[in-house]
Amino acid sequence: MKRVLFFVITIIFTMSVFPSDNDLLTIGKSKNRYDIGKIEKGQIADTKLDKKISMKDMVKSSLKSDVFVIGEMHNSYDCHKFQADFIEALFKAYPNIIVGFEFFQRKDDPVLEKWRLGKITEDELLKETGWFEKGSYHYHYTKMIMDLAKKYKIKLAGLNIPRSILRKASRKGFATLTKEEKKLFPTINVLNKDHRFFIQRVFGEFTMQMPPFWFDNMYAAQKIWDVVMAESMIKVLKKNKGYKGIIIAGNNHVVYKLGIPFRYNLSKKRAKITTIIPVYLPEKKEEDNVDENPMMKKMKGSLNPIAIYSRGIGDFVFLIESSNDNIYKKFGIKEKFKDNKLIVEKVTKKSAAKEYGIKKGDIIKSVNGIEIKKKGQLGHYLYKNFEKIDLVFEITKEIKRKKDKKETETNKKNMKMK
Repeated sequence: MKRVLFFVITIIFTMSVFPSDNDLLTIGKSKNRYDIGKIEKGQIADTKLDKKISMKDMVKSSLKSDVFVIGEMHNSYDCHKFQADFIEALFKAYPNIIVGFEFFQRKDDPVLEKWRLGKITEDELLKETGWFEKGSYHYHYTKMIMDLAKKYKIKLAGLNIPRSILRKASRKGFATLTKEEKKLFPTINVLNKDHRFFIQRVFGEFTMQMPPFWFDNMYAAQKIWDVVMAESMIKVLKKNKGYKGIIIAGNNHVVYKLGIPFRYNLSKKRAKITTIIPVYLPEKKEEDNVDENPMMKKMKGSLNPIAIYSRGIGDFVFLIESSNDNIYKKFGIKEKFKDNKLIVEKVTKKSAAKEYGIKKGDIIKSVNGIEIKKKGQLGHYLYKNFEKIDLVFEITKEIKRKKDKKETETNKKNMKMK
């Protein structure tokens, strides 16, 4: 697959992590959680039946579901291609569907409605929803689904709320939220020990090295995220009788039905929820056992590569490959916008910004002669112009010469696409 270079500002907190033995846990309430499943490239697995099925059969077998929750790795091309194919297949079998997104907010619904009816351009969609101001992931991935929704006029919904509430809860605790803010999360106080264990496991030893209150606050924010996305879809479907919902969210909000599905069923006990989970095909490793029997080596070489998982991870599983991650390359900076200046706070390793010499402390004044005046403007410009061969950034660096005195140096850098 051809790799395309694309720039975006990435600041967002994510719960999508590279696969590990978290796919092999025995948590949740599935009767099959103690059973191991396997899957090969190009397959979809029905975990209850331990059977490989087609997309058409998956849709047909789950048409009685009220809500479909699809996990994703946010930087995976394979995930988003599967999502688009599934939505199209479900639409053709049952046209009354609503697709809800983690990366859009409830307040974006009027804009999403205009988009699906063809009343605004993509440029207007991105500006009016503040896609780049929020530091969201590459729009190219979500674009596959958004273009499909516009083609078939599929209803869309934003599932999230302002991140200021999440930040407040994660830094100061849920108790610091106002009464009105707390009303957004009716099921937040219901305990789920498996879920807490899972989230602590995802963050690993880091959580064990921090004060207990740190993880408590972080976990409160995670629950808030799950609750609000579940409640958003419940609210949308209540207004649209006869419709089925599709929730697209990070994989760790979905696996083992502990996050969004669990919170959804607390509010709607009779709701039938189907979860669809991606698992990675393990990367090939160099053989280091030189003493291994040659016959065993030959047998291993003749076997098709597989991924294994706990059959309790979800209702259906599909395979993705890490080689198709990051098809759209990150620009890779953490930015701070102060006094109408875009200040680089951090440069991500192996990013385009790193390759092109942008450093912490740089102030990006302009790109290709366009002055950067507000947050999100750079990411939006780079998205629209990602195929340009040359990008010229004007970089200013503040240098402290004496106390309370600053001078500037300006350097124009030609950024060659590779």
